[in-house]
Amino acid sequence: MPSGRDRLSVSQDQLFTSIKQLQDAQLANMDEYANAQTTVERNRIMAKMKQNEALRSNLLASAGTVNLVQSRQAAVERTAAEDIAFAVSIAEQQLKNQREQLEALQESHDGKKRMIELNTYYGKRFMAQASVLKIFIYMCIPILILTVLVNAGLFPSYIAGLLIILITVVGIIYIYTGISDINRRDKRNFDEYAWEFDPSRVGTIVNPNYGTTGSGTNGNMVGCFNGNCCGTNTRWDGVKCIPIPTTTTAPPTTTTAPVKKSSLPGDLDN
Repeated sequence: MPSGRDRLSVSQDQLFTSIKQLQDAQLANMDEYANAQTTVERNRIMAKMKQNEALRSNLLASAGTVNLVQSRQAAVERTAAEDIAFAVSIAEQQLKNQREQLEALQESHDGKKRMIELNTYYGKRFMAQASVLKIFIYMCIPILILTVLVNAGLFPSYIAGLLIILITVVGIIYIYTGISDINRRDKRNFDEYAWEFDPSRVGTIVNPNYGTTGSGTNGNMVGCFNGNCCGTNTRWDGVKCIPIPTTTTAPPTTTTAPVKKSSLPGDLDN
């Protein structure tokens, strides 16, 4: 029959085996976290890593309790279980350090990615603003030329005035369009537009051909609504289409009363 010390040793070995398996799983999670592409996937893997770390902490605490009981039962200098516990604690510290380095590396990567996105955004915005400035310059050049020609007496003033007004109006339209296009761009991605949408301005949209089932508050637009989908010879009873009962009209009947024989002597017999 195994002694209490042997049973404690078996339990301790099982605990350390489980801890070693969790450490291997944590290393696999770290590799998966490093290769993750989306924030949602990284958050999911980080949750698994924290759960793994909490489970390992509980197992280490249990192993420490078993080791304490075992050390009280038999005072030994150094047992194999203590050596394993020491190695496990070192591996646990290394895992924590690696996870912290991985998180710092990921934060640095996200920061650099954001800086690249900001540089790209402001670069495209600057190019768009430069295009608007070019339109203004292109508008001013013919106006300046017409002004010089009119002052030199080489061009009629009334025609120059009409041309200047036309150029100014067209230039203002193009400049306004360019500025409006820049202001409607998304604040994070310049290649996309930020469409303004206020849900409070939109009321309940009801399709007249469909309605809601039940109390009408679940928003599922299914089924008929007030019998709009009922066919001919059917009617709406509040729930579904039912056939209209047909009433048959019986043809009118004529009754003939029997002729009585006359009792007078002069009457002819029938």
